[in-house]
Amino acid sequence: MNNKLYGRIKSIRHDYFNTPVNAVLSLVMIFLLAKVAIWFVNWAFIHAVWTGETSEVARPGGATWAFIIKKFRFFLFGFYPKQHIWRILVTLVLMGASFVPYFMKRVSHKVLVFVAHMVLWPFVIGLFLAGGLGLEKVSTNNWGGLTLTFILSALGLLYSFPIGILLALGRRSEQRIIRILSTVYIEFFRGIPLITILFMSSVVVPFFLPSGVAIDKIIRVVIGMTFFQSAYLAEVIRGGLQAVPEGQYEAADSLGFKFGLQQYLIIMPQVLKITIANIGGISISFIKDTTLVLIIGMFDLLGIVKPLASDSNWLGMEPEGLIFAGLVYWVICFAISRLTYKIEVKVNTLPATGVKA
Repeated sequence: MNNKLYGRIKSIRHDYFNTPVNAVLSLVMIFLLAKVAIWFVNWAFIHAVWTGETSEVARPGGATWAFIIKKFRFFLFGFYPKQHIWRILVTLVLMGASFVPYFMKRVSHKVLVFVAHMVLWPFVIGLFLAGGLGLEKVSTNNWGGLTLTFILSALGLLYSFPIGILLALGRRSEQRIIRILSTVYIEFFRGIPLITILFMSSVVVPFFLPSGVAIDKIIRVVIGMTFFQSAYLAEVIRGGLQAVPEGQYEAADSLGFKFGLQQYLIIMPQVLKITIANIGGISISFIKDTTLVLIIGMFDLLGIVKPLASDSNWLGMEPEGLIFAGLVYWVICFAISRLTYKIEVKVNTLPATGVKA
């Protein structure tokens, strides 16, 4: 028998079958898991319905995936006009292409690329999705599905990251007023639920705007979520700043670097290297938090399930819709987790020797 396989069997026996009680409990759990797995396979695949025009095709004891297939466009793009979906695709392609400079060796200052994202992404989204320069206007009320989830997540993370860095530096500042203001900001937004911020941005803020002035709901929500997320990122960055050895600061001072150059060239690269795993975790959490916008009437990937299942032709299809939405969220979050892990391994490996730093 292979030594590796033998070692695994020995480990399982030691962990789960080392006593009669543990052996019985392990066998019971295996039995229950097998029963659940068999039921799920029957429900999701064997007795499932994949084609049909209405919920009448549903079978007892089987999933009706025909609902997902029929409404797939709405899950992806919400109620965006079908003839203008190409604008969403162009937007996604342009935003994806904007990452190319990160992989170009000639581009040494990647921060400038990040700043370009902060300027260009809202412009591209506003131009193509909302309409402008000859393109037909499309109300943000029609935005939804995975597209809305992506926009809220991308813009929220894009702007909360630099704000979080500034707040982390401010909380460690020697200037008392800056330190106090940064601390108050962080503790305030960490101390209130995100749903409160969303309600404030959606319902309360319009009452304080001057007469005749209106700010689109999506903009208000992105700003609110950015404020909320930046407070959590600030604490992650602050932890990284505290983990950098004091000698690094002293070495930067001895070289005559000013504060800004010191942070840009020496301190912050080390901080990002230390905190990459935590930043990935915060990003995953933020993407899942975007589902709360359904409470204020925005139909993101999760929120659009209910209106789609309210269609008279597809009544009672919410379980399939919720499972599909959950699966998409899992795929996205798992991909981010693996990407974060690969980046973490790469930045913690010395290129010349391949030895862990």
